[in-house]
Amino acid sequence: MAISKHTAIGFINGKQEAIEKVYLEYKNLMYFVIATYVNNQDDCDDILSESFLKAVEHREELKDPDKIKTFLCTVAKNHAINFLKKNRDIPSSDVIDDIYGEEDRINPILNMIEPLLSNKETIIVYLRVIYSYSWNEIVEETGIPESSARRIYSGAMDKLRKELL
Repeated sequence: MAISKHTAIGFINGKQEAIEKVYLEYKNLMYFVIATYVNNQDDCDDILSESFLKAVEHREELKDPDKIKTFLCTVAKNHAINFLKKNRDIPSSDVIDDIYGEEDRINPILNMIEPLLSNKETIIVYLRVIYSYSWNEIVEETGIPESSARRIYSGAMDKLRKELL
């Protein structure tokens, strides 16, 4: 059962009763969309809450009340994908021996930066500085999007400058 156009307009206008009706009507669909990306129930519950709150915050961007279902599904999908990007596992520096070889464990640069940076930062800085990897190679190796890898690298280099200078 879809909600009425009147309820959708009430949602867009921020009417509490309409927001509650929209939530009750579409929460299962939004959860399904999220669950197609995220396998953990607790994470899905959290993402659903965050997604719906974001949808309410940005409700005025919905110009056509007939598209409320698409709007909510898009918000849910984007939150699920962002969650995956933020929580993507990449190799930790604890297993750097397995990735790059035993000789890297005694590399003085690695020993100096590892305590100062997170695992992601250490891996990205190490790939970029020691191995001169291109951004495309870093993306391939870690699975992190290039823009995120560049941001992580920049932040890590700022940390190192502050700590080492």
